[in-house]
Amino acid sequence: MLTSFETLEPNESAMIVEMTDILRRKMERDYRLGATRRDAHPKTTGLLRASFVVEDDLPAEFRVGVFAQPRSFDCWLRASSASGKVQSDAIKDARGLAIKLMAPHGTGTRGDASYGQDFVLMNSPVMPLGTVKLFRDAVFYTIERSPAMFAAKMLLTGYPQVLTGLLALRGNPTSPLDIRYWSTTPYLFGPERAVKYSLLPTSTHRSRMPKRPEECYLSDAMQAHLSQYPASFDFCVQLQGERMPIEDAGKPWDEDVSPFVKLATVKIPTQEFRTREREELAEVLSFSPGHTLPEHAPLGGLNRARVRIYKALSAFRHERDGRQDLA
Repeated sequence: MLTSFETLEPNESAMIVEMTDILRRKMERDYRLGATRRDAHPKTTGLLRASFVVEDDLPAEFRVGVFAQPRSFDCWLRASSASGKVQSDAIKDARGLAIKLMAPHGTGTRGDASYGQDFVLMNSPVMPLGTVKLFRDAVFYTIERSPAMFAAKMLLTGYPQVLTGLLALRGNPTSPLDIRYWSTTPYLFGPERAVKYSLLPTSTHRSRMPKRPEECYLSDAMQAHLSQYPASFDFCVQLQGERMPIEDAGKPWDEDVSPFVKLATVKIPTQEFRTREREELAEVLSFSPGHTLPEHAPLGGLNRARVRIYKALSAFRHERDGRQDLA
Protein backbone atom coordinates (compact mmCIF):
# COMPACT_ATOMS: atom_id res chain seq x y z
CA MET A 1 0.00 0.00 0.00
CA LEU A 2 1.33 3.42 -0.97
CA THR A 3 1.83 6.10 1.64
CA SER A 4 0.74 9.69 1.10
CA PHE A 5 4.38 10.46 0.24
CA GLU A 6 4.46 8.18 -2.82
CA THR A 7 3.33 8.01 -6.45
CA LEU A 8 3.53 4.91 -8.65
CA GLU A 9 5.44 5.09 -11.92
CA PRO A 10 3.68 3.93 -15.10
CA ASN A 11 4.06 0.15 -15.60
CA GLU A 12 6.05 -0.06 -12.37
CA SER A 13 4.96 -3.54 -11.33
CA ALA A 14 5.63 -5.00 -14.78
CA MET A 15 9.13 -3.48 -14.82
CA ILE A 16 9.89 -5.00 -11.41
CA VAL A 17 8.74 -8.44 -12.58
CA GLU A 18 10.90 -8.09 -15.71
CA MET A 19 13.99 -7.09 -13.73
CA THR A 20 13.52 -9.95 -11.28
CA ASP A 21 13.37 -12.45 -14.13
CA ILE A 22 16.45 -11.02 -15.88
CA LEU A 23 18.51 -10.99 -12.69
CA ARG A 24 17.44 -14.50 -11.68
CA ARG A 25 18.51 -15.87 -15.05
CA LYS A 26 21.83 -14.03 -14.75
CA MET A 27 22.43 -15.64 -11.35
CA GLU A 28 21.77 -19.06 -12.85
CA ARG A 29 24.29 -18.39 -15.61
CA ASP A 30 26.96 -16.88 -13.38
CA TYR A 31 27.02 -19.29 -10.43
CA ARG A 32 27.13 -23.04 -10.02
CA LEU A 33 24.71 -24.86 -7.73
CA GLY A 34 25.76 -24.57 -4.11
CA ALA A 35 27.68 -21.34 -4.67
CA THR A 36 25.02 -18.83 -5.72
CA ARG A 37 25.98 -15.27 -4.85
CA ARG A 38 23.81 -12.18 -4.50
CA ASP A 39 22.80 -10.46 -7.72
CA ALA A 40 24.08 -7.11 -6.37
CA HIS A 41 27.01 -6.46 -4.05
CA PRO A 42 28.09 -10.14 -4.28
CA LYS A 43 31.56 -9.57 -2.85
CA THR A 44 31.69 -9.30 0.94
CA THR A 45 34.79 -7.44 2.08
CA GLY A 46 33.95 -8.09 5.73
CA LEU A 47 31.15 -9.13 8.09
CA LEU A 48 31.70 -7.34 11.39
CA ARG A 49 30.19 -7.62 14.86
CA ALA A 50 29.22 -4.25 16.26
CA SER A 51 26.84 -2.42 18.57
CA PHE A 52 24.34 0.28 17.64
CA VAL A 53 23.99 2.67 20.59
CA VAL A 54 21.06 5.10 20.58
CA GLU A 55 21.84 8.52 22.06
CA ASP A 56 20.70 9.23 25.62
CA ASP A 57 19.30 12.73 25.16
CA LEU A 58 17.47 12.80 21.84
CA PRO A 59 14.83 15.50 21.39
CA ALA A 60 11.28 14.15 21.50
CA GLU A 61 10.81 14.57 17.72
CA PHE A 62 13.53 11.97 17.08
CA ARG A 63 12.33 9.35 19.56
CA VAL A 64 10.79 7.12 16.92
CA GLY A 65 10.95 3.36 16.37
CA VAL A 66 14.48 2.09 16.92
CA PHE A 67 15.33 5.45 18.51
CA ALA A 68 12.37 5.58 20.92
CA GLN A 69 14.58 5.11 23.96
CA PRO A 70 18.27 4.97 24.84
CA ARG A 71 19.51 1.42 24.31
CA SER A 72 22.13 -0.65 22.59
CA PHE A 73 21.55 -3.24 19.86
CA ASP A 74 23.98 -5.92 18.85
CA CYS A 75 24.34 -5.83 15.10
CA TRP A 76 26.11 -7.15 12.03
CA LEU A 77 27.77 -4.88 9.47
CA ARG A 78 28.35 -6.23 5.97
CA ALA A 79 30.88 -4.27 3.90
CA SER A 80 30.67 -4.99 0.18
CA SER A 81 31.55 -3.96 -3.36
CA ALA A 82 28.74 -3.08 -5.73
CA SER A 83 29.81 -4.73 -8.99
CA GLY A 84 27.50 -7.50 -10.17
CA LYS A 85 30.48 -9.83 -10.34
CA VAL A 86 33.12 -10.73 -7.76
CA GLN A 87 36.27 -8.81 -8.67
CA SER A 88 39.47 -7.44 -7.20
CA ASP A 89 39.17 -4.67 -4.61
CA ALA A 90 41.76 -2.80 -6.71
CA ILE A 91 39.15 -2.22 -9.42
CA LYS A 92 37.32 1.04 -8.83
CA ASP A 93 33.78 0.44 -7.66
CA ALA A 94 30.98 1.72 -5.45
CA ARG A 95 31.08 0.37 -1.88
CA GLY A 96 28.24 -0.59 0.41
CA LEU A 97 27.70 -0.98 4.13
CA ALA A 98 24.58 -2.72 5.44
CA ILE A 99 23.55 -2.86 9.10
CA LYS A 100 21.39 -5.54 10.66
CA LEU A 101 20.18 -4.76 14.16
CA MET A 102 19.34 -7.83 16.20
CA ALA A 103 16.10 -8.05 18.11
CA PRO A 104 16.57 -7.50 21.84
CA HIS A 105 16.72 -11.25 22.55
CA GLY A 106 18.60 -12.33 19.44
CA THR A 107 21.79 -14.31 20.02
CA GLY A 108 23.58 -13.31 16.84
CA THR A 109 24.69 -16.86 16.22
CA ARG A 110 24.24 -18.77 13.00
CA GLY A 111 20.76 -20.26 12.85
CA ASP A 112 19.23 -17.47 14.91
CA ALA A 113 16.65 -15.57 12.86
CA SER A 114 15.74 -13.13 15.65
CA TYR A 115 16.76 -10.02 13.79
CA GLY A 116 15.20 -6.60 13.85
CA GLN A 117 15.97 -3.62 11.60
CA ASP A 118 18.16 -3.29 8.51
CA PHE A 119 19.80 -0.13 7.19
CA VAL A 120 21.26 -0.46 3.68
CA LEU A 121 23.74 2.24 2.65
CA MET A 122 26.39 3.04 0.04
CA ASN A 123 29.17 5.59 -0.39
CA SER A 124 27.12 8.13 -2.34
CA PRO A 125 24.38 10.59 -1.33
CA VAL A 126 22.41 9.74 -4.48
CA MET A 127 21.62 6.74 -6.66
CA PRO A 128 22.02 7.84 -10.31
CA LEU A 129 19.49 5.16 -11.34
CA GLY A 130 16.98 7.03 -9.23
CA THR A 131 13.67 5.84 -10.71
CA VAL A 132 12.23 2.42 -11.50
CA LYS A 133 12.37 3.21 -15.24
CA LEU A 134 16.06 4.09 -15.12
CA PHE A 135 16.75 1.04 -12.96
CA ARG A 136 14.89 -1.16 -15.46
CA ASP A 137 16.77 0.29 -18.42
CA ALA A 138 20.11 -0.35 -16.72
CA VAL A 139 19.22 -3.96 -15.90
CA PHE A 140 17.74 -4.70 -19.33
CA TYR A 141 20.35 -3.06 -21.55
CA THR A 142 23.51 -3.97 -19.61
CA ILE A 143 22.50 -7.63 -19.13
CA GLU A 144 20.27 -8.46 -22.11
CA ARG A 145 22.06 -6.22 -24.62
CA SER A 146 25.34 -4.46 -23.75
CA PRO A 147 26.70 -1.65 -21.55
CA ALA A 148 27.35 0.34 -24.73
CA MET A 149 23.67 0.12 -25.67
CA PHE A 150 22.71 1.31 -22.18
CA ALA A 151 25.04 4.30 -22.54
CA ALA A 152 23.53 5.11 -25.93
CA LYS A 153 20.02 4.82 -24.47
CA MET A 154 20.84 7.31 -21.72
CA LEU A 155 22.37 9.78 -24.16
CA LEU A 156 19.53 9.50 -26.67
CA THR A 157 16.80 9.89 -24.03
CA GLY A 158 18.40 12.88 -22.32
CA TYR A 159 19.99 11.29 -19.25
CA PRO A 160 23.75 11.89 -19.62
CA GLN A 161 23.90 12.70 -15.90
CA VAL A 162 23.12 9.05 -15.16
CA LEU A 163 26.33 7.98 -16.91
CA THR A 164 28.48 10.61 -15.18
CA GLY A 165 26.82 9.76 -11.87
CA LEU A 166 27.55 6.05 -12.23
CA LEU A 167 31.18 6.78 -13.08
CA ALA A 168 31.45 9.07 -10.05
CA LEU A 169 30.43 6.21 -7.75
CA ARG A 170 33.58 4.28 -8.53
CA GLY A 171 36.63 4.69 -6.35
CA ASN A 172 39.32 3.07 -4.23
CA PRO A 173 38.92 4.05 -0.56
CA THR A 174 41.66 3.40 1.96
CA SER A 175 39.23 1.19 3.91
CA PRO A 176 35.46 0.64 4.23
CA LEU A 177 35.89 1.94 7.79
CA ASP A 178 37.21 5.31 6.59
CA ILE A 179 34.42 6.55 4.32
CA ARG A 180 30.98 8.06 4.61
CA TYR A 181 27.81 6.21 3.56
CA TRP A 182 24.25 7.29 2.71
CA SER A 183 20.95 5.47 2.29
CA THR A 184 20.44 7.33 -1.06
CA THR A 185 16.71 6.46 -0.77
CA PRO A 186 14.14 7.83 1.72
CA TYR A 187 12.32 6.10 4.58
CA LEU A 188 9.47 6.89 6.91
CA PHE A 189 10.32 8.33 10.31
CA GLY A 190 7.05 7.84 12.09
CA PRO A 191 3.74 8.36 10.25
CA GLU A 192 4.22 11.91 8.99
CA ARG A 193 7.90 12.44 8.16
CA ALA A 194 10.47 11.12 5.70
CA VAL A 195 14.23 10.90 6.22
CA LYS A 196 17.44 9.70 4.67
CA TYR A 197 20.28 8.08 6.63
CA SER A 198 24.02 8.60 6.71
CA LEU A 199 27.00 7.02 8.46
CA LEU A 200 29.93 9.33 9.21
CA PRO A 201 33.29 7.70 10.08
CA THR A 202 34.68 8.76 13.46
CA SER A 203 37.51 6.27 14.10
CA THR A 204 40.71 7.73 15.49
CA HIS A 205 42.74 5.28 13.38
CA ARG A 206 42.66 5.60 9.58
CA SER A 207 44.19 3.23 7.06
CA ARG A 208 46.74 4.13 4.41
CA MET A 209 46.38 3.38 0.74
CA PRO A 210 48.83 0.66 -0.31
CA LYS A 211 51.21 1.51 -3.14
CA ARG A 212 49.91 -1.49 -5.06
CA PRO A 213 46.35 -2.37 -3.98
CA GLU A 214 45.82 -6.11 -4.17
CA GLU A 215 42.74 -8.26 -4.70
CA CYS A 216 41.59 -8.12 -1.07
CA TYR A 217 43.21 -4.90 0.08
CA LEU A 218 39.96 -3.59 1.59
CA SER A 219 39.57 -6.69 3.76
CA ASP A 220 43.26 -6.49 4.63
CA ALA A 221 42.88 -2.85 5.70
CA MET A 222 39.87 -3.56 7.91
CA GLN A 223 41.53 -6.55 9.55
CA ALA A 224 44.73 -4.60 10.20
CA HIS A 225 42.62 -1.81 11.73
CA LEU A 226 40.45 -4.08 13.89
CA SER A 227 43.37 -6.21 15.04
CA GLN A 228 44.63 -3.21 17.03
CA TYR A 229 41.99 -0.50 17.20
CA PRO A 230 38.19 -0.23 17.44
CA ALA A 231 36.25 1.65 14.78
CA SER A 232 33.15 3.83 14.92
CA PHE A 233 30.57 5.76 12.92
CA ASP A 234 27.94 8.36 13.77
CA PHE A 235 24.50 7.27 12.53
CA CYS A 236 22.53 10.32 11.40
CA VAL A 237 19.16 11.20 9.83
CA GLN A 238 18.17 14.04 7.53
CA LEU A 239 14.58 15.24 7.64
CA GLN A 240 12.88 15.89 4.31
CA GLY A 241 12.44 19.54 3.42
CA GLU A 242 11.03 21.41 0.44
CA ARG A 243 12.17 20.28 -3.03
CA MET A 244 13.50 17.02 -1.64
CA PRO A 245 11.84 14.33 -3.79
CA ILE A 246 10.68 10.90 -2.68
CA GLU A 247 10.34 9.31 -6.13
CA ASP A 248 13.76 10.19 -7.60
CA ALA A 249 16.76 8.97 -5.62
CA GLY A 250 19.04 10.57 -8.21
CA LYS A 251 18.32 14.05 -6.86
CA PRO A 252 20.18 15.04 -3.68
CA TRP A 253 18.61 16.38 -0.52
CA ASP A 254 20.45 19.59 0.32
CA GLU A 255 22.36 19.23 3.59
CA ASP A 256 22.59 23.01 3.95
CA VAL A 257 18.79 23.20 4.00
CA SER A 258 18.32 20.12 6.20
CA PRO A 259 21.48 19.05 8.05
CA PHE A 260 21.96 15.49 9.27
CA VAL A 261 21.33 14.93 12.99
CA LYS A 262 23.16 12.26 14.98
CA LEU A 263 20.88 9.67 16.61
CA ALA A 264 23.22 6.79 17.40
CA THR A 265 26.81 5.54 17.41
CA VAL A 266 27.97 2.39 15.65
CA LYS A 267 30.79 0.87 17.71
CA ILE A 268 32.97 -1.83 16.14
CA PRO A 269 35.27 -3.57 18.63
CA THR A 270 38.59 -5.19 17.79
CA GLN A 271 37.96 -8.61 16.27
CA GLU A 272 39.14 -11.32 13.91
CA PHE A 273 36.56 -11.44 11.13
CA ARG A 274 38.45 -13.34 8.45
CA THR A 275 37.25 -16.76 9.49
CA ARG A 276 35.39 -19.51 7.67
CA GLU A 277 32.47 -19.22 10.09
CA ARG A 278 32.13 -15.47 9.46
CA GLU A 279 32.40 -15.95 5.68
CA GLU A 280 29.67 -18.59 5.73
CA LEU A 281 27.40 -16.40 7.86
CA ALA A 282 27.90 -13.50 5.44
CA GLU A 283 26.47 -15.66 2.65
CA VAL A 284 23.32 -16.73 4.51
CA LEU A 285 22.42 -13.36 5.99
CA SER A 286 20.08 -11.23 3.89
CA PHE A 287 19.90 -7.44 4.01
CA SER A 288 16.99 -5.49 2.56
CA PRO A 289 15.60 -1.93 2.65
CA GLY A 290 12.25 -3.63 3.33
CA HIS A 291 13.33 -5.35 6.54
CA THR A 292 12.25 -2.55 8.88
CA LEU A 293 9.96 -1.59 11.68
CA PRO A 294 6.75 0.05 10.38
CA GLU A 295 7.99 3.41 11.67
CA HIS A 296 10.99 3.17 9.31
CA ALA A 297 9.31 1.68 6.22
CA PRO A 298 10.99 2.32 2.84
CA LEU A 299 9.63 5.02 0.53
CA GLY A 300 9.78 5.66 -3.20
CA GLY A 301 9.82 3.65 -6.39
CA LEU A 302 13.42 2.55 -6.21
CA ASN A 303 12.82 1.13 -2.74
CA ARG A 304 9.58 -0.53 -3.85
CA ALA A 305 11.53 -2.23 -6.64
CA ARG A 306 14.45 -3.21 -4.42
CA VAL A 307 12.22 -4.71 -1.74
CA ARG A 308 10.42 -6.99 -4.20
CA ILE A 309 13.53 -7.91 -6.17
CA TYR A 310 15.71 -8.54 -3.10
CA LYS A 311 13.04 -10.74 -1.53
CA ALA A 312 12.52 -12.85 -4.65
CA LEU A 313 16.20 -13.25 -5.46
CA SER A 314 17.22 -13.95 -1.87
CA ALA A 315 14.63 -16.74 -1.72
CA PHE A 316 15.87 -18.07 -5.08
CA ARG A 317 19.52 -17.95 -4.00
CA HIS A 318 18.96 -19.82 -0.77
CA GLU A 319 16.52 -22.36 -2.21
CA ARG A 320 18.86 -23.07 -5.12
CA ASP A 321 21.70 -23.83 -2.72
CA GLY A 322 19.54 -25.62 -0.16
CA ARG A 323 20.24 -23.37 2.80
CA GLN A 324 18.27 -21.28 5.26
CA ASP A 325 17.76 -17.59 4.56
CA LEU A 326 18.56 -15.65 7.74
CA ALA A 327 16.58 -12.48 7.08
